[in-house]
Amino acid sequence: MITMKVLHKILFTFVFVLGLSLTAMAQKDDTKPRPPKEVPPVVNPQPKPPKPTPTPKPNSIGAVWKSEITYTA
Repeated sequence: MITMKVLHKILFTFVFVLGLSLTAMAQKDDTKPRPPKEVPPVVNPQPKPPKPTPTPKPNSIGAVWKSEITYTA
């Protein structure tokens, strides 16, 4: 029974190594030229219109409140 397990592991390792070497050889023989990259399109941004300057509202009234309270200790 032990010999079958050992034989199974040896066979599995052999098949695994064979598969890895076949895939490495397939990648090594890749001599096809790659297609050239496409030239990316050039995007020219449109000029932004100038922002209008904020104008003060007419008849705006500012209020100032002065307190006459004094605190003493």
